[in-house]
Amino acid sequence: SGHEGAYLAGRLAAKMTTTGTVGIVVSGEPPSWNSQSAGFAEGVKAENADVKILYSVIGPAAYSDAAGGNRVTTSVIAAGADIIFGQGNGSSFGMIQAVESNQATDGSDVMFIDVIGDKSELDTGHLLTSVVWDMTPVYTAMIEDLKADTFGSHGYSISLADDSVKLIETPQVAGTEAWAEVMALRDEIISGAITVEPKFDAEDVRALVTVTE
Repeated sequence: SGHEGAYLAGRLAAKMTTTGTVGIVVSGEPPSWNSQSAGFAEGVKAENADVKILYSVIGPAAYSDAAGGNRVTTSVIAAGADIIFGQGNGSSFGMIQAVESNQATDGSDVMFIDVIGDKSELDTGHLLTSVVWDMTPVYTAMIEDLKADTFGSHGYSISLADDSVKLIETPQVAGTEAWAEVMALRDEIISGAITVEPKFDAEDVRALVTVTE
């Protein structure tokens, strides 16, 4: 669950939106997507409770539906969102197309927050950040436990503490006050000063957002 990173992404989005509306677009509602959607929404609300959060699902399992990603994201942008938190697998490329080809309702550029991987090489100036998952520390811990015959003696999860979850610093946020503040919030999560609990059910996500169909 990348909920800690998604929470930080939500704080960043709330700091940088100019329309006062952000969007979450997902290709389905599996537990991992739900936990990040909820974390993002909680981050937005913690930063600025007045920011509106739109939530739209492309389909029940539309992971490869790039055309659907484009269509749904375009509608969320038209409804006022200027930052899109997209979770889509292949459909995320359609989301990016929509972000690149549409302007926000206030005339500003629309920005995209990606998950799991790093699409920086494809960025045309619209990638705000990505909640990157790096499984190396997790697998390393597993291997060390196998060697010590202690495998399974504790849980294995991704977290900010070992950088197995992290936000990438793009040119769009580098050197900004907002980015520095979010990195300070990261330290607070690691220290325990801020606690972000994962929520894996779609109902919990929908309770935090404005659902668009």
